[in-house]
Amino acid sequence: MIDKLQRVVAWLMNRVRVNQIQQSVQDGVPVFVKRRRAGGSIVIWFGNRFLALARSGIRMFVRADEWVDWEVHCARLLYPERPAVKIGPGPSVIVPKVCGISLRQLLRRNEAGVNAFIAAARELRRVHQIPCSHYKEAWSHGDLHLDNIVYDPVAGRAVLIDFDTRHDFRLSHTQRHSDDLKVMLLELIGLSDEQWRQPATALIEEYREASVLNELGRQLFVPRGFAKILWHIRTNCCSTRLVENRLQSVRTIIQRVATTTSTGPGTQLCRDAG
Repeated sequence: MIDKLQRVVAWLMNRVRVNQIQQSVQDGVPVFVKRRRAGGSIVIWFGNRFLALARSGIRMFVRADEWVDWEVHCARLLYPERPAVKIGPGPSVIVPKVCGISLRQLLRRNEAGVNAFIAAARELRRVHQIPCSHYKEAWSHGDLHLDNIVYDPVAGRAVLIDFDTRHDFRLSHTQRHSDDLKVMLLELIGLSDEQWRQPATALIEEYREASVLNELGRQLFVPRGFAKILWHIRTNCCSTRLVENRLQSVRTIIQRVATTTSTGPGTQLCRDAG
């Protein structure tokens, strides 16, 4: 019965889209226009109830205006040098297109070399050092699945996108940062034997913040109840036995990297641009 429930919830969570995205060109610049779908707020309300039961530490924005404000805040905070994300009618957000391809697409094409995940870890470490006026601490993403990281092989840089989920303010920055890494690693664990280990190792080795990695190691155990359903979704519905075996490998990598790293997170905070 639990296995059936896991499959049903996973199917729903992977297919329901609360925002509509359209490509356009404005003032000669390619952009994406993101707009809340009709009824999207109702879906989000129920989704947040599930996330709370799963003790995920994240929530989506029921109110579209709050989502728009957060999306604009994060984009301007992390990437002040890029063309500005703007508030559009609807409410909606107008997001200039980012050069590159998502990590998920690279993996599907078998083109995701180690460099893409090294760049992703480097960028994640950078943005995790930026103070955020909303958290009163360092910033975090909250939904860092592999579609939300775009890698530009020409520039050799990764960019984070899609800021429509936020961590609970009661979590420490170490907990929030380790959760960002955990979401990425759980998705990698759900890949084939040939695909998952090298990117996961590169991600951990390049991120290399000891306190965050130690917290991550404490979180990497298959939970029970609704939290297990969320893990089932994030690991692409892999069997619990396979997930547990791979988690043990990941914990070994984390322990090795953490014990050889003396620096802690946020030792040099960047200036808050927001």
